[in-house]
Amino acid sequence: MTEGGLVCLALMLVGIVLQLAFGPVCWEMMAWPLNGLALLLLLTGIALMHALRGRIALFRWMATLHAGIPALLMCAMMTILLGVTRQVPAGHVPAEPIGITSMLSFWPFVLSYVWLMLLVGMVCATRLVRPKKQNIPFLLHHLGIFIALVAGTLGSADMQRLRMVVQEGKTEWRAVDDHHRIHHLPIAIELHDFSIIQESELSFSSDVTLHAQNGIIGRDTVLVNKPLSAKGWKIYQFSYDEAKGNQSDISVFELVRDPWLPVVYVGIFMMLAGALSIFLSKKW
Repeated sequence: MTEGGLVCLALMLVGIVLQLAFGPVCWEMMAWPLNGLALLLLLTGIALMHALRGRIALFRWMATLHAGIPALLMCAMMTILLGVTRQVPAGHVPAEPIGITSMLSFWPFVLSYVWLMLLVGMVCATRLVRPKKQNIPFLLHHLGIFIALVAGTLGSADMQRLRMVVQEGKTEWRAVDDHHRIHHLPIAIELHDFSIIQESELSFSSDVTLHAQNGIIGRDTVLVNKPLSAKGWKIYQFSYDEAKGNQSDISVFELVRDPWLPVVYVGIFMMLAGALSIFLSKKW
């Protein structure tokens, strides 16, 4: 446990040095195919460390609770810090000099999860080479954790969050990101009507037709907290021309694409299924 705590402390210090020297982690540089290459290197590294565990004590230790519990505690502390601090939007400069207001790009946060990913991968490799029926719930649970961590970390570089402004009677194929760069999309939004709904609380909606390169996808209504899905994109009602109010003839949509999200869901379901299986097997 002492060694595990020292490794976590060293990772924190290295992360702070990297943060001060190079600034936040630039996830845009890790977009596909670089994150795919990083995944290949990660799996190859875990396989090599597992193969050498008989010769190198460090690699054997990485698959033990003595390494895993401090790593879990470090990730838990980082996650709690993420939850209690006001975060700036993704891609923006942190609001303070250290970087904790942009935790997803904070080097100590990233390194803590990469370290946990390596440890869980070593545990999975150890159980995979000794397949036994009683190991299946444990392996399912830990493989789920590993898949969710890998997809959530490496896949974040491929997530796109764009804004699209559409005028009534017009069809728009372009959207902009947080840096005001224009993106030409494979889908378009045609706005028929924008309206404000006066009920128990103020809400607004847009009557739209979604287009693709090969034709019309369909007509539907985008409501606040009720997005539409098309071609891998989630389309949210975001804003409107507040100066005109109910007479607004434009609608602002937020379009989000996260191609790795289904993989994260697979990992989470595997983790839950494994945990349930462990609980039932212990009960029996």
